Amino acid sequence: MSAILRLAQEQLDAYNGSDLDRFAQCYHAEVVVFQNEELSFRGRGTLRARYADLFSRWRFGATVSQRLHLGSHCIDLEDWWRVNPDTSERTSGTVLVRYQLGDGLIARVQFLTA
Repeated sequence: MSAILRLAQEQLDAYNGSDLDRFAQCYHAEVVVFQNEELSFRGRGTLRARYADLFSRWRFGATVSQRLHLGSHCIDLEDWWRVNPDTSERTSGTVLVRYQLGDGLIARVQFLTA
């Protein structure tokens, strides 16, 4: 199995297991994360801070119905859901997530939405 496929699955498993440490270990220290074409944030430390509340308080999960792979790239068609701990409101959606390998870890993530 290629490194990017292994990492895409590892971070998904960690996400679904609410394991922030394992999740963050899949990402390069200088990871860049985009929402569509706009830079959302940079760095593993910022990633951990962004996901800390979600992982510690929320109920959530995701499934991947399709995964494409070419070289250092992986694209997942992901269905996600979350339950807000303050309101019990459930939200869900579908997103394309593009991962790119760099120095043996996920170095670039792009969330593509309609």
